[in-house]
Amino acid sequence: MFYSYLQVINPVFGLAINVLVQLISFRFILKSGLLKTVFLGFFVGMLSVLIIESYIFFVTAAYFTDFFMILVANAIAYASLGYCYFHFINLGETARRIRILREIYDSKDGLSMEEILQRYNAKEIVEKRLSRLLNNGQVILKNGRYYIGNPIMLMINRIIVAMKLMLLGRRSEFDTY
Repeated sequence: MFYSYLQVINPVFGLAINVLVQLISFRFILKSGLLKTVFLGFFVGMLSVLIIESYIFFVTAAYFTDFFMILVANAIAYASLGYCYFHFINLGETARRIRILREIYDSKDGLSMEEILQRYNAKEIVEKRLSRLLNNGQVILKNGRYYIGNPIMLMINRIIVAMKLMLLGRRSEFDTY
């Protein structure tokens, strides 16, 4: 009976491991590269889910098909929780609305429209994002043209688009029904 409950909370336990590993590695070990710590946390959390499920399988001597189906269900549940955690972090770090609100809050005298536009002009935003992509190796620059470098984020994007198609029936929020 205990193992049945453990299997139910296993994805949540994996998420807790994910968050702890991400926070510890971001603050104390790596101290830079937020995305790397998020990936590390996700990987360690998934590994813990798989290890716990395997342990339960060997201790209870369950049928392999039952084990496999629960493993798949818990891996999907954990991946969904990890995806939500990633976007929770992403929302606070990169969403312009959140950043503008934070900067207005931090400014004792408020911000004028000119000050906001000075901080958030489109050319600088694109340059910063391209710079990050170049520094991470996700994009390479050859002869003044940009090409895909490390395709990991592109693969993640394809998985997300496939999930949106499967769940929502469209590729993005801009598609019409």
